Amino acid sequence: MEAKKIKEIILRIYQRYPSLRGISPQVREFFVPELGQKRITLTFRTTVISENNKRIPKLIRATVNEQGKILKISSSK
Repeated sequence: MEAKKIKEIILRIYQRYPSLRGISPQVREFFVPELGQKRITLTFRTTVISENNKRIPKLIRATVNEQGKILKISSSK
């Protein structure tokens, strides 16, 4: 997938999760044989401070198809 398209997807995720701004995702591309298509996962990792000052790791993963459509977004608590 083109870097330009990936940047557009990242901007859409930043709109949905403003706390991720400035965090670069890990980009992984893989092939799904059953569908005959490629998929891309963007994994954002950050740490959030809770109300009682504990550090909580936060992970948000977006799965995208070849056309740039976000198929699924999952996040940790």
